[in-house]
Amino acid sequence: MQQQPKNGRAQAAAFPFCLSALALSLVHFSVAAEDQQLQTIKVQSTAIQKQPGVDKLGAEEIARPQARSLAEVLDVLPGVNAGGSPRPGGQVINVWGYRTVEQVQVQLDGANQVFSKYQQGTSFIEPELLGKVEVIKGAQSALYGNGGFGAVIRAETKSVDELLMPGESVGGFAKIGRQSNGGQISKSVAAYAGGSEHSADILGYISQSRSGDGKTGDDLTYLFSGGEQKAGMLKLAFRPWAGHQFRLGMVRQESEMRTPWAARSGQVEAPSSSDIKRYGEAEAWLRKTVMRDQKIDSLNGEWRYASPDNSWLDLSVNYAQSRRYQHDKRPESAWKVDYRSSYGHESWVTQNSRSLDIRNVAKLGDSNSFTTGLSWSKQDWDPRSFLATKAKDPDYNYGWINAYGGNRGEETMRSAYLIHEWKPLPDWKITPSLRYDQVALYGKPNLAPIYNVASAGHDYRPVSFTGWSPRLAIAWRFSPGWNASFSYVDTWRAPTVDEVYAAQTPLSNLSGTSRYLKPEKLRGFYYGLDFERSGVLSAGDKLSMSLLAYRQLVRDNIYMRLGNGNTGDSPGQTPPAGTGFYRNLSGYEIHGYDLTLDYQLRGWFASAALSATSGDHRNSLRDPWGNSEPVVDIPPRKAVLTTGYRVARLGLTFGGQGKFVRTQDRIPYFEGTRTAYSMPPSKGYVLINLFAAWQPQSGAFKHLEARVAVDNLFNRSYSPYLTEGIQGMGRSIRTSLSLRF
Repeated sequence: MQQQPKNGRAQAAAFPFCLSALALSLVHFSVAAEDQQLQTIKVQSTAIQKQPGVDKLGAEEIARPQARSLAEVLDVLPGVNAGGSPRPGGQVINVWGYRTVEQVQVQLDGANQVFSKYQQGTSFIEPELLGKVEVIKGAQSALYGNGGFGAVIRAETKSVDELLMPGESVGGFAKIGRQSNGGQISKSVAAYAGGSEHSADILGYISQSRSGDGKTGDDLTYLFSGGEQKAGMLKLAFRPWAGHQFRLGMVRQESEMRTPWAARSGQVEAPSSSDIKRYGEAEAWLRKTVMRDQKIDSLNGEWRYASPDNSWLDLSVNYAQSRRYQHDKRPESAWKVDYRSSYGHESWVTQNSRSLDIRNVAKLGDSNSFTTGLSWSKQDWDPRSFLATKAKDPDYNYGWINAYGGNRGEETMRSAYLIHEWKPLPDWKITPSLRYDQVALYGKPNLAPIYNVASAGHDYRPVSFTGWSPRLAIAWRFSPGWNASFSYVDTWRAPTVDEVYAAQTPLSNLSGTSRYLKPEKLRGFYYGLDFERSGVLSAGDKLSMSLLAYRQLVRDNIYMRLGNGNTGDSPGQTPPAGTGFYRNLSGYEIHGYDLTLDYQLRGWFASAALSATSGDHRNSLRDPWGNSEPVVDIPPRKAVLTTGYRVARLGLTFGGQGKFVRTQDRIPYFEGTRTAYSMPPSKGYVLINLFAAWQPQSGAFKHLEARVAVDNLFNRSYSPYLTEGIQGMGRSIRTSLSLRF
């Protein structure tokens, strides 16, 4: 019998206390270690050139809504939408109609954070830890490869400089918050010292929250939507000599909750009267859930040398790793039910990532800059399940299997890239870039013999893919305050371990693995227009505008074989024995625009974010030779309008936000019926939110900050399209009080 993996609960419980003790014990060292001020190292950005389609959120924008997930934080951006469900662990981030983990890549301090498991959320990041977020849309950056057609999302944790009071080198932070919908109570504490003006700094941060079940806009309890989350981080930095910097960061996030196995699902159906009679009401409800224990550990380290004397030497070495772990267990009363397609009666899913990036930025005069780099990454997946109904079946390894829909395997990527930023004229910037990627996949046989039958096409041998990704970006400042830009991308992504090594039993007519798959290929065209000027409508005001139009052409997209009579490689052909479940299709096109406007006049501020996306498959997912159909995950049109006022002398900011979402009824149909893989159409809706923050600048309360946010002010009942018909949450009054000292 396979040995049950350990869940590490004791280690998890000890982590926050060890982190806090270490942070506090090192505060004195951090300050004492510097008496002389060393040269400050400039911050190196991964956005080598200014590009259209790059959205950034700072600490204020992250803190303002007091959000419960990263998806909720990003939902205000044009082209970015929250999907999945409101449950903890059920959120999905959709960018331009992409939502899978290979197409929307999420990092935290450089460490991979995506989680790949059927019917689950795709990333779990505690917003309380965040200081800034950057969304790079459309695979436009040569710094990233193998996918990211939708976006690369770079989240960064808070820094010492962000938390320190002005003029201070040592500080602390405490915060308590409450949200009315679900009764969530959150607490955070931090200790820190140093800062960029010192030779060393240290930051320790702990956050904890607990909530009950929330309610929808029509006052229905959203069952099993509460839980407990804990998060902590420790960050160290050391600048021993001019130009040198060492950084080390560790983050742990964990949660424990009772939830439906499919965290992205909606309301839980009531148990039948027969189940209630047999098991009792409480146990009958529990049989529809799992007890879920989830942990994410991240580590990142950096050494950087920016030569004070040589502009051609700005060298950095970055290493990051993460471990995403999820353990589910169903009540023993449900162990006689066959849960083969939903990870069995107990499961342990572990996903590990490691990456190394070596990069140098060489500036040759004022007109040329070269960024060169080598990178390596490795990911491995190990989903294990116990299927109690097969405990006596040797074909299923007596119940111990790799879960159906989850496959063991590894992916290794080796890459090199070159980015040349050239300014031939003062108002022109031309940025060609080239990236090379080599991706190797290594399959591992399933623990169950029934999935290791050679005659059924079960072939777990390695496969590899190589390719170049050229890019070109052109920016022209054609008038004071006005900039036009154009970008072109030609890139690709390799098939995933799940796509290549998915296997079914020999009884299936699509039983084999899919080692024949080709990479998906993208050609992207991006047209940008930016404007920024002061004194436009009134003396002292500032107006900025950014418009991006995009067109993405994808071919050889990978999807499951669907449709009666269409699962072969030609119309009406029966697939030969051992054919795999996945295939390449003819492709699709996604196009649209993102528009942002910002205006400031003394204390007043206002912004607008508008986006529209549309997309069509060249044929259809169920019939590669039939008529075209809409891309399933395309979001409806959206506009987010925000306005507010700052009273500087009082430290008071208040305002409101309106989110206007259009109806989405452009979905795939076949013979007048909605296809099985489409989402239900959704009605349009309007949500109104309010926010206020008070941070006195002087007096007895100058170290305090009070915040309040009202989400869904009018308690509107609505169902966002990307939640697949699941109702959104009702009104929530979110308050917090924090103290810095």
